[in-house]
Amino acid sequence: MGVDTKAIIRKGVTLPEIKMCLEEKYGEVVVHNTHADYFFVLGFSDGEGKRNLNVFFRDLAKSDYGIEGVLLSLGSWGNSIEIMKTLLGKFGGYLDKNDCDDKGFEPYNPEEYLKGDDMSRHDAFTLEVIHKLGFDKLQIAMELFEKYKKIEAPH
Repeated sequence: MGVDTKAIIRKGVTLPEIKMCLEEKYGEVVVHNTHADYFFVLGFSDGEGKRNLNVFFRDLAKSDYGIEGVLLSLGSWGNSIEIMKTLLGKFGGYLDKNDCDDKGFEPYNPEEYLKGDDMSRHDAFTLEVIHKLGFDKLQIAMELFEKYKKIEAPH
């Protein structure tokens, strides 16, 4: 088991929003699907090396730490804390710099965190599309869905 830097960002933040926030600072971010439709890995380079940010939706943060939000986990080396602070600066939440020490989570940018809201049905659908088709197919799938959602089934 390794040492991780963890953050919990406000509820309702979407995978595309997290990806865009990271891309603004670090460039290209690749979304990797996993075995579960609520767990994704974002791969990117931070200038010091290749990084993999684990992103957990659903109520994992609440069940594991008693804090509602989207759980983020990143190996604790290099500028892990700075990466998490980039996300927390935009979305607010809580930061645990080292999950193996006794300090635990500390609030970070609480004004933004309080703007959180439950995941909408649309956001849940978006996660399902990403999980089943891949992030690179998201835009095409959503455009097709919008185009054809009003078509009635033949009688």
